[in-house]
Amino acid sequence: MTVTDHHAQVPAPVDPESAFSTKQKPLHTPLSLTTELDPPGADRLGLTHEEIKQFREQGFLIKRGLIPKETFAPFHDLWWQQPPVKSANLDPDKPSTWIAPGRFWPTENRWSLPTNWMGDGAWPSPEDERPGATMGERVGRLPHKLTRDVGNYVWRWHGIGHDPEFVRATSAHPNILFMVEALLGGPVKLPRRNRGIYSVFPRLPDDPETKLGPHMDANMTEMQVVTYLDDVEPRSGGFTIFPRSPQLLYPTSEQAHNWVATDASSDAMDYIKANIQPVEFCGTAGDVIFCHGWVVHSAGIHEGDRIRKAVIQDFNRFRERGHMRWTAAGKNGGDRINCRMDGVFEISADLGDDPADGMREVTNQWIMDSNEFVRSRRAVFDDMFEEWNLGERPVEGNVVAETPWWENYDLPLLPKGSVPRGGGGMPAVPLSSIADYEGDGRWRVKTPGRY
Repeated sequence: MTVTDHHAQVPAPVDPESAFSTKQKPLHTPLSLTTELDPPGADRLGLTHEEIKQFREQGFLIKRGLIPKETFAPFHDLWWQQPPVKSANLDPDKPSTWIAPGRFWPTENRWSLPTNWMGDGAWPSPEDERPGATMGERVGRLPHKLTRDVGNYVWRWHGIGHDPEFVRATSAHPNILFMVEALLGGPVKLPRRNRGIYSVFPRLPDDPETKLGPHMDANMTEMQVVTYLDDVEPRSGGFTIFPRSPQLLYPTSEQAHNWVATDASSDAMDYIKANIQPVEFCGTAGDVIFCHGWVVHSAGIHEGDRIRKAVIQDFNRFRERGHMRWTAAGKNGGDRINCRMDGVFEISADLGDDPADGMREVTNQWIMDSNEFVRSRRAVFDDMFEEWNLGERPVEGNVVAETPWWENYDLPLLPKGSVPRGGGGMPAVPLSSIADYEGDGRWRVKTPGRY
């Protein structure tokens, strides 16, 4: 089989913001990954034989103190100035104020957004009529995504993820790039954004106990990396993974580089949640965990009294990219319509809307650095690490500054005007701005200029 097969069957379209999971509940309590469980080499740059063996067999490894904690000082200061902190009156010197801040957050969190929805006007509320979508359709472009998970409030500060200084201090830090090349191999795609800082807050004593929500991200990410900005003790919200989950899920995908789930994938996920003991990443500021991109993971159980701050990052090799993972909003009460891997939207006239309407809102998972399908359609390798380095070749700094997806499509992503640092986000754009109508309800996404 050739590495690239453009004649392979096109899989069914999938919502780019949907994670892959099943209804099976996780049955085992997480084991805390503290320093005494580290294989030799965790305290220094590079890979030891024991670390390579662990990554091959378990799908992860941890590096301690990989980034000096002083590097994060400017971003801690910025964190304490953000609207979710100010509106809840959090005080850095009073841990009692850190508990369940979502009680004081407004229902509609439209902070730090430019007024450029669909190119004109303010971002809509759920009660606003929209020409390109059903009233109340998800907006999803928030730089500050605030949720109430089981037991804990969570603030996902996605906006900081496209701050150039923040990216240089985290995803593009030389030590991070060294380890990515040592594991994944080059050429490494230079990260231009990450998902930002995910903060998990202490819960109130009477709130439900935290539970795990295992899933995998169902995208093209080849390596997932999490960096701690603060110390994280056991049962304090540590990033939690299921060892061996990539090894069990990888063979079930239809493709090697694009996740295409099968019935066997669901069976594997059920097995993972029922039979594998998860592990929670515990450590200090500057500690980093490297995982295969298809690892099953969850926000950790948080019964502590500190705020867990972690940077969530995605890495890939430099590859030939195809179309973006777009999704089109539902109109007139109809369902959302997702772009196929070959760049085609199919809109039925039965939805009660003109399929030729180019004003339908389209969006993507803007928080991701890996938003484009890989052009290769080859089946999975017999050895899932066939293309990886895993210490076989020396690190040479083989990093390529691939054109970011938002520049390929000329999309309005970065903050502008009066938007404060750490704000911004990608508004919806009209379907006609990114695709051409071919008739009979078919829209074909325009091919980025580089191919």
